[in-house]
Amino acid sequence: MEKPPKAEKCGPFIEMVLDELNCNLDLHDKEKIENEEDLKKFPGHHGGLYIFYMKPDSESDLRYPVYVGMTKQSFKERFERHAKHGVIHEVWNGKFPRDIDGLGLYAYCTHYHGESAKRIKSILLDTFDFALKKGRNTIDISETYPAEWTKRNLEFPWDELKRIADGEDEEEEERKKKKIPSEKGGHFIRFLLDELNCNIDMYDQEEIKDVDDVNKFPAHYGGLYLFYMKPDPTSDLRYPIYVGVAKKSFKERFQRQAADNFNGILSKIWSGEFKFEGHGVYAVCTHHQGPAARAIKKLLLDSFHFPLKRNRRGQLRRELDTSEQLPAEYVKDNYGIPWEECLEKVAVIIEEYDKELYEVLNGLKYTLFCTDI
Repeated sequence: MEKPPKAEKCGPFIEMVLDELNCNLDLHDKEKIENEEDLKKFPGHHGGLYIFYMKPDSESDLRYPVYVGMTKQSFKERFERHAKHGVIHEVWNGKFPRDIDGLGLYAYCTHYHGESAKRIKSILLDTFDFALKKGRNTIDISETYPAEWTKRNLEFPWDELKRIADGEDEEEEERKKKKIPSEKGGHFIRFLLDELNCNIDMYDQEEIKDVDDVNKFPAHYGGLYLFYMKPDPTSDLRYPIYVGVAKKSFKERFQRQAADNFNGILSKIWSGEFKFEGHGVYAVCTHHQGPAARAIKKLLLDSFHFPLKRNRRGQLRRELDTSEQLPAEYVKDNYGIPWEECLEKVAVIIEEYDKELYEVLNGLKYTLFCTDI
């Protein structure tokens, strides 16, 4: 075996390595990258380690790795750049591979990112000769080495790979403890409010532009509320920016938010202190009050980083983040938010409140009955 061996000859072994790292090799294995439309199927909410490979057709088991990379952007964004002036551009324009026809381009997208992705990429580049990393304009498909044969004849740092995999598990646990920007968690927050039977659509197309708009909100009860931004009244994009609980009425609380020039949310937005372009502010007013409202608020503040808070110098922490939002399912699967426990807690609180209310009403009925006698 030549040193370093050509990556395209070691496709089965590279698959074995990715299998050992628990990567989902089949995710895009039947999806050839042929045009701009094909790039949209790749994840737009996270990036990491990836490998481009070629094969004769979507059903083939032959895979010839030609490039390994990692991206801090999303896979979708990085691949779009590759299509303009990178690997994908080279393939689409017939510059690679030369003198070989009938091969299509495909990609492995792994869940490894950050330092783990860098270390795996470094191991692969130290071990194999990837054509599009070494400037080769063609690939050698004369033979493919079996995975087990390669394993016996190639010096490969399996112990280092295991340490990386173990470290990734620890990183994953740490990542789950970190807060997500609330704007990026808009879809999940919407999902949570739907699970809590909140009427999200009641004021969803009514932008709060001035003090007069505040008067439309309920003046006879309060509870949990959220302010969020969106580009226009009919848009489905919602960027949550603040969560609070109104002890009195929503109207009274929102009037205070408009009048307080230092801490008032609406005041910050209308004055231009909170930076945003092309977005208006809207509100969700829920029916959850008291302990239930506080439990939901705590979950949201523990799990998400809302921008409308001041630092020790009295400055707002950041501007509105309108980068691509994370899908609700992705947040549920990757961030360890105890939303189910919260739902159960809220259900218990409501049940206890209903029992107390029932007892109070029964006592009132008995008192009225005795008074009539």
